[in-house]
Amino acid sequence: MAGTPIQTFNDFMNATGPTYITSADAVINEAVKNTYAFSRLLKEKTSEATVQGGNEIRDVIMFDDSSTYDHYLPNDTFNWRNAQTLDTIRVPWRFSIDHMAWTDHEVELNAGEGAGRDYVKSQYKRLKRAKEQRMWTSLINGFENDLWATTFGNYSNMESSGGRLPYSLPAFITEVPDAGNTLGLRGGKPIGWTNVMNIDVSTEDRWTNQISYYDPDMAYNAAKVEATGINNVGTGTNNYSATIFNLIAAFDDMFLKCDFQPPSTKQEYFEKPALNRQMILCSRLGLNQYKSALRSSNDTLVSYQDAAYNNPAYSGIELMYCSNLDTAAIFPGGTNRTTYNQDISESTTGATESAAVDEGARYFWVNGNYLTPIYHARRYFEKHDVLRHPNQPFTYVQVVDCWWNLFCNSRQRQGIVAPLDSSAS
Repeated sequence: MAGTPIQTFNDFMNATGPTYITSADAVINEAVKNTYAFSRLLKEKTSEATVQGGNEIRDVIMFDDSSTYDHYLPNDTFNWRNAQTLDTIRVPWRFSIDHMAWTDHEVELNAGEGAGRDYVKSQYKRLKRAKEQRMWTSLINGFENDLWATTFGNYSNMESSGGRLPYSLPAFITEVPDAGNTLGLRGGKPIGWTNVMNIDVSTEDRWTNQISYYDPDMAYNAAKVEATGINNVGTGTNNYSATIFNLIAAFDDMFLKCDFQPPSTKQEYFEKPALNRQMILCSRLGLNQYKSALRSSNDTLVSYQDAAYNNPAYSGIELMYCSNLDTAAIFPGGTNRTTYNQDISESTTGATESAAVDEGARYFWVNGNYLTPIYHARRYFEKHDVLRHPNQPFTYVQVVDCWWNLFCNSRQRQGIVAPLDSSAS
């Protein structure tokens, strides 16, 4: 290993190849070792589903069948139509960067004067692993934080081609109702937004997510409440009606809303109904609340000697605790609403679950088949050559950058179970 220790170490860092992760499948496998929600969105997905090229991310969606079905009598004449039903979704790339840094002093003092070749190699490997471990942890934590970034005040930052932030999950799953949706109670656009993924929600009723309400204070066997005159947190007006359930019944309601079954014939033209990538994401408050509901409902499917409900699930769908939801200010903020027909003002800032207009835990029903982080093939965790800082001659930096964005191709297969007080004023 000729040369000074710092030169040798820099060569060692450069010699690991131009790509930090050698293949698309490798990063997916590495990511799923984490228990973060972001890694769950990558689980069991191939590089074909998660890696693209080009100057933007694209997909084609059919929102309407523009029905050409009809009945006829013999000898009728027909008016043929070439229905145009496909919409192309275009999403810009977002650029993320992280780095490793080291100094002359770190390398020189670790090399050891007069040390043997094997000893120097082992020291370099140890230092390299420490640097990469810190950077990798920072990168994964950054992806997870991006997944739960607030939509309040970030419309142009997420939506425009000149923005910096990737889409976050609350951009696609919101508790803010879409006023006038012909399909019923649906979550529309985040407060302060006009479009979502450049699609106007007001013209595409299916480009919305499912909503079910529950009252956190309602007994777990209580009957539902039909509420009218509810004010929209997104406008402070537009009174609407909804059903408020107990927690378990709200899960029943949401399960049916998110379950899309194809017909028994021509299944090749319909989406597969598999829920193998369905998950329910919640905070610690939400997870503990669901466990309490199971206990109160006298669920005896556990050992009588064990009070814990580890890995709770609904219809085989796992409830996953996301620590970011404990502190994420992503819900409509304002004066707490204590009755469902209480007049409220439009929410303009984000708040945590405990400080939101409607206080209580939220449950995000996420179908990972239709929500995927997409990476660019040419900047897929690309590791660049070692740089020397011009103003710090003893410091060296190695950069890893990644081009990506969070892509949703079906919002109606996503949902949220949100709190709403069932009492009236």
